[in-house]
Amino acid sequence: MQVQKAQYIKSPRPSYKLLRHNGSAIPFPAPPPSTTAAGRPPHMAAQHGGSGNGNGNPRLHRLSRVLASSDQPPPPAAALHAHLVRAHAATPSAVVRSLLNRAIRRLSKPHPRAALRLLLLMPRLPVSPDHFSLPFALNAAASLQLLPLGASLHALALRLALLPGRLPVANALVDLYAKCNDLPAAHAALADIKAPDAVSFNSLLCAHARLASVPDAETLFAAMPSRTQVSWNAMVVVYVNAGDVSSARRMFDQMPTRDSTSWSVLIVGYCKCGSMRNAREVFDGMPAKNLVAWTAMINGYAQSGLPEASFAMFREMEAAGIEPDAATMVGVISAASQIGSMELAGWVGTYVDKKRIERNEKVLTALVDMHAKCGNVDEALSAFREIAQPDAYPYTALISGLAAHGHAKLALQVFERMQAQSVWPDPITFVGVLTACSHAGLVDKGLEHWEAMVKYYGMARRADHYACVVDMLGRAGRLQEAFEMVQTMPMGPHPGALGALLSACKTHGNVEIAEVVANKLFELEPRNTGNYIMLSSIYAEKEQWEEAERIRSLMKMKLPFKQPGSSWVENRQSERGRFPVRS
Repeated sequence: MQVQKAQYIKSPRPSYKLLRHNGSAIPFPAPPPSTTAAGRPPHMAAQHGGSGNGNGNPRLHRLSRVLASSDQPPPPAAALHAHLVRAHAATPSAVVRSLLNRAIRRLSKPHPRAALRLLLLMPRLPVSPDHFSLPFALNAAASLQLLPLGASLHALALRLALLPGRLPVANALVDLYAKCNDLPAAHAALADIKAPDAVSFNSLLCAHARLASVPDAETLFAAMPSRTQVSWNAMVVVYVNAGDVSSARRMFDQMPTRDSTSWSVLIVGYCKCGSMRNAREVFDGMPAKNLVAWTAMINGYAQSGLPEASFAMFREMEAAGIEPDAATMVGVISAASQIGSMELAGWVGTYVDKKRIERNEKVLTALVDMHAKCGNVDEALSAFREIAQPDAYPYTALISGLAAHGHAKLALQVFERMQAQSVWPDPITFVGVLTACSHAGLVDKGLEHWEAMVKYYGMARRADHYACVVDMLGRAGRLQEAFEMVQTMPMGPHPGALGALLSACKTHGNVEIAEVVANKLFELEPRNTGNYIMLSSIYAEKEQWEEAERIRSLMKMKLPFKQPGSSWVENRQSERGRFPVRS
């Protein structure tokens, strides 16, 4: 089977070339005809006391100590090869082979690329891997998604007669193909196992769960001879990823036992679909709440537009003695950005520094968004500069925040840099750009971007884009153009665009257009008091007192009670509370 390298390799190509392997069969020597249980010929085991640690060779002993540690990667390949060649000259092959196989096993998880470099040095000595180390090599290739190399290891396992008899090798092969998303090959590898166990099935089941392949996962789950906790959890995951939370709950209820992953996955599922009441119910019933569950709830409340509940959950987590991580703080930062308080944003930023939270791209992007929305431009720019290669999300957050807080020209400069860096904007980016043009009075520039959305970027204009342009035209006094745009919107009149035009009518004293726009707003938003007050004010400024009183009477008739709003305030001790704000 020929494999297209670019189709499967997700790691950068230079890193793959570092392995110095072209995907062809690895020329390992055939295994010796007779070996002991330790993997060495009988006379070698006797000669070296069965230790295999290189005690008889000082050079190999030093190298053994280096490779025995998984804390640090081994020396560069060229230097390592030179050491091995010199050591091999005075040491039997079995000892070198044992050393490298142990090193591969130890390095495969913390340093998978280093483990594979060791594997690819073995043919040059020449020694070969054993049935203990080859599964670890396959795991290393799977973690890096190096499918061509994994296919070569598959061929090597067949040549060394490790398949289909060695179950750990066969299971690692299924896992390799599953993690590289070559599901037909994974199914074929599973079918070749004469007596598969639950581990054999779980790797493939987890792949179907990751891809939300519900029918395939259900078929595989039904065919399993035995099931582990991983199997049950994978089925909950597949339903959650497919958006079928009801089936996920049914599977959860059928579980013979549950671990922390079982509870956390179901909580994540409810949070994804916005069912925070159900998520809280499951969370409260969780015997031992882990960080994943706390993080899911904090992020779920934030994503559902409930920042107060998100912060309340965060305070509960702190009281329980659970330390947050980067994923947790993304939710907390998002909640702070929705509240919009500069003081609270400053507290959150200080908390991130104090707790030494990893400042990865997601955290930095969230910080940019929070500080920009709260008007702290310097902090937003500082966080943005920390992102090595910002994509559209941090650019958009920065542009939108700058545009909303009186830094329109700076927002447009950031957009120009975004274009220079060949970062493709999204529709939300253009909301920020058009807002910046509106606030800066750059009508012609704004209309250029308006046209570029369709002609250059191929984007469909949304209602919020129309609202920005209507606001831009209205601020410039071009009310007739704005009115015509509102009337020709493909999605029909929108409250955002109509509200912007009504505000412009008040600024420029245009009663005729204001009456038409306000009456439409009364239909779309009959309980929005701002529209009634705005039209009444327009009449009053023109000294049309009877009309002004008529609109106020209409408002009182339709809205006999006016609910107070609410706001958030923080004191110096960072205690947050709600208080009513009368308007």
